[in-house]
Parts: sequence; C-alpha cells; structure tokens
Amino acid sequence: MAATEPDQVVRLWTDFFNARDLEGLASMYEDDAVLVPAPGEAPVGGVVSILDAWKPFIESGATMSIVAGTSIVLGDIALTHNRARVDIPGVDAIEGSSAEVVRLQPDGSWKYAICNPYGDSHLQG
Repeated sequence: MAATEPDQVVRLWTDFFNARDLEGLASMYEDDAVLVPAPGEAPVGGVVSILDAWKPFIESGATMSIVAGTSIVLGDIALTHNRARVDIPGVDAIEGSSAEVVRLQPDGSWKYAICNPYGDSHLQG
C-alpha cells in the first residue's frame, strides 16, 4: 500500500508503526531520506539508519495516533504538520507536533524526504 496523497503518508506510516511492520515503515521513506531521531540530535540519513532510530519505540510496544494534520502542496513536494500522541506501556503518553517534507515519486506515491517528528523542538528562544 502506498500513499497517493500527501496527507496519507502519516496515516499509512502510523498504521505500519502500530502493526510493528518495519518493511512497511521503510516503504514510506525515500532511499536517502533524513530523520531527526531525537530533539537536539543530528539528523540520520538513509532507510536503515531511520529504521534503527525507530526500533526502540517499536520494541517498547508503543502505539501512535494522529490527532490532527495538515499539508501545503506545491507541485511534487509538500510540507506536512501533524499532532500525534504516542502511548508507551508504563510511561506517560507523549504528545507533540511534527514537520515533514514529502515528495511525489515517479510511481505516483508520496514518501518522506525529511521527517522531523519533534516539530518545533529545534526552535530556540
């Protein structure tokens, strides 16, 4: 299954995450995509590094739900923002906003090029 609209990327990604489907998660990223693995950490690039960053969350039994989302589309790129809730067994829920760049692929699907699940946490001041 592939996202055919920018808004579908996060919904499909969330389905794969909640299903613990690493292959599905990998399919949501361009080969050279980048991910911010945690606030204050340098972005990691490439699907293997991105999956390595997500594995601790997946192994923890975490589930994610999207509370709200929006996208701004310009041709074959889109800026998406989402508000999500992550529930991890034995830990208080995490809520926050994200910012991502998704890009239209030659096959008509949309994939993450830049994924910042920590939204505005990089802003100073």
